[in-house]
Amino acid sequence: MQFYFNTYNNTLKHNNILKFIQLFLLFSIIVGINSGCSTRKNTPTNRAWHNMTSRFNVNFNGKEALKQGEEEYKKLCKDNYINTLPIYYYPPKEEITSIYPTMDRVIAKASKSIYKHSMFFKGKEYVKPIDDAYLMMGKAYFYKQDYIQAQRIFSYIVSTHKNGNCIEEAMVWNARCAMQQNYFVRADEIINEAKYYIQNKKSKKLNVLYAAAGAEYQMRAPDGETETAINYLDDILKNHPKKDLRARTYFILGQLYEKMEQPREAKDYFLLAIKKSTSYEMEFNARMHLAANYDGTPASKEQILKELNKMLKEEKNLDFKDQIYYAMSEIDRIDDDTTARIKNLAKSVAAYQNNDYQRTYSSLQLADLYMDKEQYPQAKAYYDTATLSLPKNYPNYDAIMKKAEILTDLVDNLQCVVVEDSLQRIAKMSEKDRNRWVQNKIAEYKREKERQKREEEAVNAALQNSLGYANINSNLNNNNSGKWYFYNSTLMSAGKTEFLRRWGARKLEDNWRISNKQQISFDDLAALNDPNAASADTSEYDEDGNLIVKRETDPEKERYYTQDLPLTPGAIDTSNEKIANALYQAAIIYLDLLNDRKRGCETLEKFYERFPDHDLTPSALYLLYRNYPYFAKAKAETPKNIILTKYADTDYARLINEPDYYAKLAAKNKEMETKYEVVYADFANKQWKKVITAAEEAIPLCNNEELKSKYAYLRAVAIGQVKGEKELISALQSIIADYAKYDVAELARIYLSNFNAPEVAPAETAQNEQNTDEKEAQKQSAEAAKENPFAFAPDDWHYISLIVNVHKCNVQNLKTLISDFNKEYYSLQKLTLNSFYINQDEQIVSIARFRGKDAAMDYYHAIQNNDKFKADILAKNITVYPMSSANYGTFYKQKDSRNAYEEFFNTYYLNK
Repeated sequence: MQFYFNTYNNTLKHNNILKFIQLFLLFSIIVGINSGCSTRKNTPTNRAWHNMTSRFNVNFNGKEALKQGEEEYKKLCKDNYINTLPIYYYPPKEEITSIYPTMDRVIAKASKSIYKHSMFFKGKEYVKPIDDAYLMMGKAYFYKQDYIQAQRIFSYIVSTHKNGNCIEEAMVWNARCAMQQNYFVRADEIINEAKYYIQNKKSKKLNVLYAAAGAEYQMRAPDGETETAINYLDDILKNHPKKDLRARTYFILGQLYEKMEQPREAKDYFLLAIKKSTSYEMEFNARMHLAANYDGTPASKEQILKELNKMLKEEKNLDFKDQIYYAMSEIDRIDDDTTARIKNLAKSVAAYQNNDYQRTYSSLQLADLYMDKEQYPQAKAYYDTATLSLPKNYPNYDAIMKKAEILTDLVDNLQCVVVEDSLQRIAKMSEKDRNRWVQNKIAEYKREKERQKREEEAVNAALQNSLGYANINSNLNNNNSGKWYFYNSTLMSAGKTEFLRRWGARKLEDNWRISNKQQISFDDLAALNDPNAASADTSEYDEDGNLIVKRETDPEKERYYTQDLPLTPGAIDTSNEKIANALYQAAIIYLDLLNDRKRGCETLEKFYERFPDHDLTPSALYLLYRNYPYFAKAKAETPKNIILTKYADTDYARLINEPDYYAKLAAKNKEMETKYEVVYADFANKQWKKVITAAEEAIPLCNNEELKSKYAYLRAVAIGQVKGEKELISALQSIIADYAKYDVAELARIYLSNFNAPEVAPAETAQNEQNTDEKEAQKQSAEAAKENPFAFAPDDWHYISLIVNVHKCNVQNLKTLISDFNKEYYSLQKLTLNSFYINQDEQIVSIARFRGKDAAMDYYHAIQNNDKFKADILAKNITVYPMSSANYGTFYKQKDSRNAYEEFFNTYYLNK
């Protein structure tokens, strides 16, 4: 009995002890929680609490968001296998908006971790995960391509958290920031400094990051060396990187050895890339490079072409045919077979599926070949194709766009000559022959229309026979009936069958329901719907009251073919003027922009042959005289003699007789400018008589009209001081009459206003009345030359302004969409949204504010490319402009100047 009693007491004591321990632990936890909320006391308990909470709560969620963001970022990366692959791909900034919400969440989590858990005392951080928070924040900014903010964070880690666990990685990311900003000297310094930190760690992850940064520098920097880059790439492989980076490194090494003309090493690395590749695209391109290692021998060519033709037939290579044809063109390049090369490059462009880089590259090569062959219309066509999808980060982007623009101008001018000549030829026909020609064109159009109709009917009949007029309803009762339509394969198949039965095979294009896409105006539709409206007068008139004749758009009407024919002497003169200007402009493009002197001179010869007495003839002859010596020296004498005899009083004759005429003229102008400074000094010192004498000597000798006007103004004021008010007024009136388009005329008007004198002297009134047209032209010229009221201030605060047509777009709904867009993609920026009417048809919706032009343009590209707004923007229901604060006010206040902002925006923001 005693035994049981003792046992009971011991058990009771044991339970009491357990309860005491539990209570003590609970009390400790409560105390820990209460004390752990403070980051101002550097105690072991506080440090333990904040280390645990930041690591396993906020930082964990932030790192998970970063992983998600990095996966989204990878999906945006579209490698260009034509050029050497970069270590890291950086998408154009306007394409990365989709990752903003995820990266903003990373930044928010990192900020929360730092704000709530950082314990920074005497230059030391006691909560280790805070380094990780700063690092993931810097990475998020880096992926958003905000390199300045990212660099600040990485530099802060390096300078402040020297004993932290992230300093080495921060240094590598900092070097990448510097490279992205083209600060290669700074990047090199950081990489060299990081070397001593990372090599001591012996961490494979850090060594891979360091070697990748070193390789990136050597491949991108102006002083980079291919052999050094290869050494860094070898270091990446030695540290066993992840499979995708390993395959990418093999591929890059293959490309670098190929560039160094070491085909054996290149082949080995391309084979390794095929073996380790995680994507078929990389595997395919590695095989392309292997196939392209053509040594020029017939046996090698036969083997490679056999392999390439086999690949063309494989269904899995449907999306890669453009690259296969390009590989064939490279064989033609090595064989120096330009005709075959052009043919295969054309096939490469035609086989385009989704590889914008390949289409661009093949088009550019084809355009350059046509340029070399001086076939400019064909070259222009392929430059146009290249620019359709030319990325802004493409090498020599500006030069390519400029060349495309030049060729467009050239071909437009050449086409103008062809069209006007054709119109004149038809206009010169007899009325009977012309009517026969028109009827033939109409008959030809009808035959083609009928042929297309028969072809479409045949296709539709074949489709209906093959489909067997399938009964769709019988297929609807199935196990997939509960699924959404586009997830239900049976419904999708049935829908496609019904579409083909009803509509046949239709091309995917605007107005696909309409077979005959002849243009119909709103007036035509009104006439169809209301026969009485057809009889009403719907004529339109221009500002001068002249009747605007509508163009005929129906190819079955005679007027469609005759409306542009020059059938009157005045119309023929206009047509000839178009031809003359087009020939002259084409010649200038050949000579100045394409450096094609032979074709330029041929075009000028055609010009002179057709227009020997044109206003541009002296200039054309002088250009012939200057350019003939480069390829036909003897021919230069002919235009020279014509100029010296027929145009002896022109500057062109002076230039022939005195080749340094303009140099002498410039020297003389310089001398007159120097003399003006002396005269102005005398003017400032009130040496009136000296000023009058010097100005009267200078005015007849001065060839620069603006400088002459300044001399005249100094003389006028000096005369007033010497001879009195009457002479002063007369001199000022002469300045207004003689130099109306220069600044001194306005000064003279202000001066005259003090005397209540007219701007025109009475004796000169009759003379000035004869020059009314000239003065009106000068006035119009001055008005046209008014300074644009908008000023370019890229560093000022900016607004995004949406000009909204209120009749076509619901402003309230638009503001809701913008608000949602801002919350999703710009949650870290405190953007405000306002709207107000600027006229009865339009409202401005403004989004504020952005620090500088670049930040505003980022938002501009983001909203332009967002599917929620794209339709209204394309339909011109909404027009989006970034505006500096000053320009925003000017746009609102100066109603008459609003139309000028589009040109200003294109020039200064889009660099057009």
